[in-house]
Amino acid sequence: MIPLSVIVTVLMLLMCAACTSLWLDARQRRINRQVAMALPASHAASLPSIRRAETGSGSQILNRLVNYRADVPYAWHPAYAVLAGVIAAATFCYAISPLEFSTTKVSIVAAFIALMVVRGLFGWQQNRFTDRLFRQLPDTVQLVTSTVRSGLPVQEAFRTIAREMPQPTAGQFAIACSELNMGRPAEDVIEGIYRRTQVAEYGIFAVTLAVQLKSGGSLAETLQILGDTVRQRVAMAARAKALAAEVIFSSRALIAAPFIVGGVIYSLSPETIDVLFRDSTGNKMLAYAVTSVIIGHFVIRWMIRRDTAL
Repeated sequence: MIPLSVIVTVLMLLMCAACTSLWLDARQRRINRQVAMALPASHAASLPSIRRAETGSGSQILNRLVNYRADVPYAWHPAYAVLAGVIAAATFCYAISPLEFSTTKVSIVAAFIALMVVRGLFGWQQNRFTDRLFRQLPDTVQLVTSTVRSGLPVQEAFRTIAREMPQPTAGQFAIACSELNMGRPAEDVIEGIYRRTQVAEYGIFAVTLAVQLKSGGSLAETLQILGDTVRQRVAMAARAKALAAEVIFSSRALIAAPFIVGGVIYSLSPETIDVLFRDSTGNKMLAYAVTSVIIGHFVIRWMIRRDTAL
């Protein structure tokens, strides 16, 4: 059993880390307000932090470890993701305290849980961000096509997208318009959006613009074909997710089944389950069972994502 003093010390350290993260969050918000006052035409919530984008190699390793990308405008500030990881680790330490596990093992597992929670929150926000960009891309290409057909340049279409389209597309094209004002070509600007967001269709968009602007031809017709292709891919992605919904529900039912069955058995015969909490061998069996369920959950998710990816 873990001594109470060790649990209190760990929780205090975790709370100090959370308070430090929130303090850094407040400082970053002050910087964002100053940037918004200096550049009122830009959307501060949609722009990546220059200070974070210019970090060194050490911070890049840390970013990869926690699955953080400085170019993505997160809906939640990173400090809150860190706080969620701290709360998850503290909850685990409190829940596992009655069991007979060594302090070293519990600390390692708690640190791993905090890391996975932070990675999961960042990954969820990144997937949400790229999914919204992907779904808005057909309308974006259609707006560019209509602008080119009316006789206006592509640059004007980008400015219209930055004004009229919803987030996050408007924020990305606001950055693109700033790069256009600095003299970058339109195809390089779209390629920059692809590099920031990792949405493959923006890479295709950049190649299409580069070929048509340099070789000539009807840019509007090419963009129309590209828009139809992207629209079909969006429809295919939605269909793939709909077909996978049953599998996702089945996987969640399989994951919840051991806990439901354990609760039913405990309500009928508590002494059958108590051995898992009071005996050292039972503690190891319980840890193995929970670990197996969690690993199975991530394997099923990986298989679903691999089969539904376009």
